[in-house]
Amino acid sequence: MWDVVLVVTLTAGAVCIAVLIVDRIVPVARRVPYNELSGHFFAAVGAFYAILLAFVVVAVWEDMNAAKDNTYVEANALPGLYFSSTQFSERDKAEFQDIAVTYAREVIDDEWPMLAHGEASPRVDDVAKRMRKVLLQLDPQTPKQEALYSAMIERVNVINSARRDRLNEAKPSIPGYLWFGLIVGALLVVGIALFFGAPRPMPHTIMVIVFAMLVSGSLYYAHLMDHPFAGTTTVTPDAFRIALRQMGQTSP
Repeated sequence: MWDVVLVVTLTAGAVCIAVLIVDRIVPVARRVPYNELSGHFFAAVGAFYAILLAFVVVAVWEDMNAAKDNTYVEANALPGLYFSSTQFSERDKAEFQDIAVTYAREVIDDEWPMLAHGEASPRVDDVAKRMRKVLLQLDPQTPKQEALYSAMIERVNVINSARRDRLNEAKPSIPGYLWFGLIVGALLVVGIALFFGAPRPMPHTIMVIVFAMLVSGSLYYAHLMDHPFAGTTTVTPDAFRIALRQMGQTSP
C-alpha cells in the first residue's frame, strides 16, 4: 500500500505549493467577493465530476470482482475433470489427471505473471490443446462412462471459456480518452477550490488538500482495479492452489 501513500502524499505536497502560488498571484481580498458565485459553480462541476468518478470506480470494482469470480469458475472445473477420469482406463485416467494438474501449475507459475501485461502463456495454450485432443480420443464403453464423458466435455468447455474471459479481463477496460477526461476534470475541480477566498489560509489549505487527496486516491484505486492482475489490489491464483489441493497435490 506504499504506492497509495506515495500518491496521496505527493498530491498533498503539490496542493500546498499551488495554494501558496495562488495566494501570491490572487490575494484573498480579491477572491472573497466571488465566493458565492464560485460556490455555485463548484457545486455544479463537483457534482458532475463526482458522478462520473463514482461510475468509473463502481464499474472497475465490478470488473475486478468478476475477474476474481471467473478464476474460481475456471479452477473449480479442474478437480471435476480429474476425478471423472477415474472411471476410464488406467492410461486415460493417468493422462487426464496429469493434464488437470499440469494446467493448474502452469497457470500459477507461468501465465499468472504474464497476466500483469495482458499476455497469455504458450505453455498453458499447449496444455489446453492437449486437453481437448485427449478428450476427443476417449471412447466411453458403459452408460456410466458416457455420462461422465458428457460432464468432462462440459468441464473442458468451461475451462477454455473461463480462460478466454480471464485473458480478456487482464486488459484495461477504461479507454485512454476517459482517463484523460478524469485527470483534466480532477485538475479543474481542485483548481476551482484553490480560488475560494477564506479569511484564514490554514483551514482553506487543509480543505483543499483533503479534497485533492480524496480525488487522487479514488483515481489511483480506479487505475489499480482496472489492472486486476497487477499492482496492489491484484487478483491472486488462490483458486488454482485450492484446486491443486483438492486433487491431492502440493500448491506452489
